[in-house]
Amino acid sequence: MENALPTELIENLTDFCENRGRVYTLLSRCYEKEIDAAFAADFAGHAALESDDAALADGFAALQACLADLDEAALEQLAVVFNRVFFGMGPRTAQKAFPYESVYTSPDGLMMQEAYAQVRTLYHAARFAKDPAFPEPEDHLAVELAFMARLCEQAAGALRAGEGQAAEDLLGGQLAFLRDHLLRWIEPFAADACASAETGFYAHLATFTETYLKADESALDEVVG
Repeated sequence: MENALPTELIENLTDFCENRGRVYTLLSRCYEKEIDAAFAADFAGHAALESDDAALADGFAALQACLADLDEAALEQLAVVFNRVFFGMGPRTAQKAFPYESVYTSPDGLMMQEAYAQVRTLYHAARFAKDPAFPEPEDHLAVELAFMARLCEQAAGALRAGEGQAAEDLLGGQLAFLRDHLLRWIEPFAADACASAETGFYAHLATFTETYLKADESALDEVVG
């Protein structure tokens, strides 16, 4: 990618980054905390995901359908499932999907291990910090997804400013973060989440997240390559 890019290419790449950033932001929020009525309504009313990949479009539509017209009882049940799946608040024998990279990539399955230190270093270099009100460590899935959203936002900004090399570096950084971090653990995490949730919104969410990250790797590889 050269510094002097055709206007149409800049516009297409900017849309590419902005659209991906919106998806990463939505996914991050889903894993950050329980779904409330306002977020459910916003997600359900969000524009459909435009994709040539039917699995992505259908998966996003399934998430929206799960969140459409939820009453208070349904929201409370979603909160119960959220806490059971991601924080183990339920039977000791139940399947759990702890949303921390270190749990899935460290030899002993412990929190705050090598992956935690690595992402903290990356965040610092990119001048990114998680919300101080969010109590979970930096290798929590919600934070890693938020980091990808921030990189998408920065890449779009660089493109609008005509900074082709900066945009290329940011897109390359996104691809590296996907491969070095998110894609290293999303598959076993999603399997655990599906086994725990069994069905419904959080099972669809885990499946969609895995599918989306893998598709995004392919899309980025085409752009950066």
